[in-house]
Amino acid sequence: MSVALRAPVPVDVLVVDDDPRKLAALEAILADTGENVVTASSGREALRWLLRRDFAVILLDVNMPGMDGFETAALIRQRPRSAQTPIIFFTALGDDAYAARGYSLGAVDYINPVVPEVLRTKVGVFVELFRKSEELRRQSRFLEQRAAQLRRLTQASLAINAAASAASIVQVLTDQARDVLHAHQASGYLAVDEQHTHGATSMSPECAALPAQLREPSPTVGERVRAANQSPRMARGDPDEGTPAILRGRIAAPLAVRDRNLGFLEVRGKLVGDFTEEDEDVLLQLAQMAIIAVENILHAEERETNRLKDEFLATVSHELRTPLSAILTWTRILDQDDLDAATLDRGVKVIARNAKAQAQLIGDLLDVSRVITGKLHLDLRSVDLRTVVGGGIDSLAPAAAAKSIEITAHVPQEPVPLVGDPERLQQILGNLVGNAIKFTPEGGHVDVRLARSEQHAEITVTDTGQGISPAFLPQVFDRFRQADSSTSRAHGGLGLGLAIVRNLTEMHGGSVRAESPGEGRGATFTVTLPFARGLEPREAAVISPTPHQAVAGEGSDVAPQLDGLRALVIDDDADGREAIAFMLTRAGAEVSTAASVRSALTSIDHWLPDVVLSDIGLPGDDGYVFIEQLRTLAAGRGLSIPAVALTAYAGAEERARALGAGYLEHLAKPVEPARLLSVLAAFRPAEGRRELRPVSPPRLA
Repeated sequence: MSVALRAPVPVDVLVVDDDPRKLAALEAILADTGENVVTASSGREALRWLLRRDFAVILLDVNMPGMDGFETAALIRQRPRSAQTPIIFFTALGDDAYAARGYSLGAVDYINPVVPEVLRTKVGVFVELFRKSEELRRQSRFLEQRAAQLRRLTQASLAINAAASAASIVQVLTDQARDVLHAHQASGYLAVDEQHTHGATSMSPECAALPAQLREPSPTVGERVRAANQSPRMARGDPDEGTPAILRGRIAAPLAVRDRNLGFLEVRGKLVGDFTEEDEDVLLQLAQMAIIAVENILHAEERETNRLKDEFLATVSHELRTPLSAILTWTRILDQDDLDAATLDRGVKVIARNAKAQAQLIGDLLDVSRVITGKLHLDLRSVDLRTVVGGGIDSLAPAAAAKSIEITAHVPQEPVPLVGDPERLQQILGNLVGNAIKFTPEGGHVDVRLARSEQHAEITVTDTGQGISPAFLPQVFDRFRQADSSTSRAHGGLGLGLAIVRNLTEMHGGSVRAESPGEGRGATFTVTLPFARGLEPREAAVISPTPHQAVAGEGSDVAPQLDGLRALVIDDDADGREAIAFMLTRAGAEVSTAASVRSALTSIDHWLPDVVLSDIGLPGDDGYVFIEQLRTLAAGRGLSIPAVALTAYAGAEERARALGAGYLEHLAKPVEPARLLSVLAAFRPAEGRRELRPVSPPRLA
């Protein structure tokens, strides 16, 4: 198979002579060479040509009026661009002195007389030398450009790998791609997963001055991702005629990991000329650099996350086992017969305190789990934030008093109405104040302030505690993060309180920030919440302690009595059922118990209760089936049998579902005795008004 060779591009040859006939003759002799012959009739005209072009060789007559060939050659040699251009003198004079003078001016030859074949051969030698020199210069320029490009690629690699996140990598990548490839615009898009997508664009000033609709490519992101996956690809022109001239022509490369395309890198509009295959190679290298950097960051984040999880699990194990150890130890001690009253009292208090601490830990874990899975919902109502501040301080006053810590509060005289979840708002403040008390030494001070503006309210909690180091301050609200996670740390807890504060605050449309001058200099936490619109103060809800605070706080010294109350307790856990029954009996109630829905309905057939206290999670038929059958039974017999749910399903969703199903109240396990007794006290029958008639057995499903 023959291969057609491309003819060399003609080069310029300059012929200078004042005689038009000689010029024509020389031009005819050189015509057979195929080169581009340029003629000049004087030395001055020759110099003007040299200002515009580079010549492979100059044929110069010696005898010319005005400026002869030697003077012309001297001026040619003074000009740096033509100092090395070969000069061949030709003349009818054969004097050796002339030849010597010509050679002294840098001439490469002196012809006398002119022989056509010899002239063509000599010119051909210098033409070929010129071509080879030009090729070497072209290769040298290419190598210089390639070296400069490689230097820029090295700088780009350093910048990309120095980026601290996937989002910053995309931005650095587009900046570097536009700079390295000398383009008007570079765009990048990266989808790490459905929740983490990052895009960035870098533009020249000319591109930035264009209207936004002209800067945006017409294909969608998805189309550009798919198109980039086929490349690197190059488009010499833009198919959209409306594309500005400076953005026509583009190349793109995929951001792919193990045959999975995560995005694209695209540059548009070469500043000078068109994009080349070398540009495609560079673009692909930039894309590969970026994806390697992203993988490194993701692996580092995964390792850090795993490390934090391991530390967190170790902390969870420690924090749960510590109160459990105290509880089990004291239960064994209390099992002895020879204990005095003081020891018994101390043991009961230790068990109660550690059980409450364990319940608090479990509550925090459940809250974080609901946040992570998106199952934490707010029960939005109108609330006066002044009651939130007051309730939070009151619930934690005993803990502050135990450390001789003074708590001061500053609230406006006017109501501060807000649409929010009262219990979760109370939890936010309780966690912040509790955290301040925890990290403030004895005799310290905690200040709580509620301030308002036209747009929002601010709750600020300031303490004189150990403060926060500048290095840890950015991570203070992160899950699984603790300033000290070592086994020698001075403070217990899971370190979830502030993470819960941030999540609950953001769910209310607000924000929270932490400030500290440094370790040992206290800290300030500020919660900003948007105001409720169009709410009257009378709509504000009265705040009662949240389940967490009810568990953590002390019970009332005076528990309500349930004399005359008949209560049916339904729970499949024998120990829990017995404990509740014992508590109600001690309060004066008459109690019957059941372990299942079927046995409960059978019990009601023979013994009509004033109130039913039922678990939700029951074997076979659950508490929702029970309330449905109880309502059917009561409606069919003209009875009113109220029911209260007492369950470990303690979330807002479970509460709403229980109330919607027909339970009159929802109580979360573990319940404070005073809270349970006060709820049940409302169902005590008036003297002589209990309906005692028997009930026919219900039809069981």
